[in-house]
Amino acid sequence: MLHYSSMNRRSLLAGLGAGLLAQPGAASAQAWAPSRPVTIILGFPPGGASDAAMRIMQPVLQAALGQPVVIDNRAGAGGNIGAQAVARAAPDGHTIGSANIGTLAVNPALVRNMGFDPMTDLMPLSTIFNAVNVLVCPANRPFRSVSDIIAAAKARPETISYGTGGVGSPGHLCGILFDHIAGTRTVPVPYRGGGPQMLALVAGEHDFGFSPMGTVLTHVQAGTIRALGVATKTRARELPDVPSMIEAGLPNFEVLNWDGFVLPAGTPAPIRARLGEVIRAALSDPSVIADFQRRGLEAWPSTEAAFAAQLAADAAKWQPLIRAAGIEPS
Repeated sequence: MLHYSSMNRRSLLAGLGAGLLAQPGAASAQAWAPSRPVTIILGFPPGGASDAAMRIMQPVLQAALGQPVVIDNRAGAGGNIGAQAVARAAPDGHTIGSANIGTLAVNPALVRNMGFDPMTDLMPLSTIFNAVNVLVCPANRPFRSVSDIIAAAKARPETISYGTGGVGSPGHLCGILFDHIAGTRTVPVPYRGGGPQMLALVAGEHDFGFSPMGTVLTHVQAGTIRALGVATKTRARELPDVPSMIEAGLPNFEVLNWDGFVLPAGTPAPIRARLGEVIRAALSDPSVIADFQRRGLEAWPSTEAAFAAQLAADAAKWQPLIRAAGIEPS
């Protein structure tokens, strides 16, 4: 397998984006239709934001494609297991992958051998959503603010733990950035996806965590966990009384939490064009947008080239930060 530096990866993605713009597939978007059920392989288990988004989109995609759409949850290794299955699938449009920022843009710096290269073995199709990350802690912890966690982490280095949906997941990225800006040394505890991580947080298995709004909101409202900050530039409409991490004293603390659709490398342009057309239409459907919003997700349809550019930008942001933090690939 070929391995690339961050600069080479960015160059590759930029070239991919330019090449996609030049493809004539849009003109022949109607020339392809699936001949059997379409499988969406998701690298995370049920219960998290990624799974919720797929369940919302499933009936809309089925209606547009004229075939059943099957959601196949293959959790583990920070989404790598599912993404690897997509990379190895036939490039015939009947297998689509749903992967997040961690799997596609970050794991190359965290995982020594992913079993595939997300930049050469997969093709970006469209982003799906962006979710607000919320810093939360179990109700039985004493923390009432972000500064409380910082103070505890500085008083007891490498003892305060935070849960993540897996190595390289958005929650892990938030924790890395938290330590980088706050000057703390906390301990990540990986789980097999956001759903299991949230159950563990509610049970008090770790001290805090960063999870998507849709995953935390009902637990916050029930009082089983406490929301202390949001990882966006401004406050979230769902939790107007919770400060942004920037307001809480951590400058430039913003972490995107997106998922995107990918295809096996070599998928022909007419297939990509048709699937992209259907997906962007679904993500623009008012009912899908409303269902996303109820779960704290912002629908985010995009072109292949725009998705490739987003990947490049996030790889350029996170991979150097991971190396600077001294995190060795596992």
